[in-house]
Amino acid sequence: MDAYRKEARLTIGAFVLYLLAAHTAPWALIFGTNNAVRILGFPLHYFMAIFLGWFGVLAVSIWWNIAADKLDEEIAASDGAVAKPAANPMSEGDRT
Repeated sequence: MDAYRKEARLTIGAFVLYLLAAHTAPWALIFGTNNAVRILGFPLHYFMAIFLGWFGVLAVSIWWNIAADKLDEEIAASDGAVAKPAANPMSEGDRT
């Protein structure tokens, strides 16, 4: 059951990171919207929106997928042997 709690924490954490990366209005308020500061020709708040919106979300997605895969392996290992389904669950008498 502990692995499922970790999964819930991981999902909530990734959601918060997505919000921080995708919604850049709070970052613009923190750093200001001074048009004199330019990066690659964009004002700072526009550059942050582009950079965090694309690359920030991509980085969070990659991290989340790697962490979720490790957690799924942990859940599978804690469940023990997974029962294998029968090759053909329907017998000859069940077919109509």
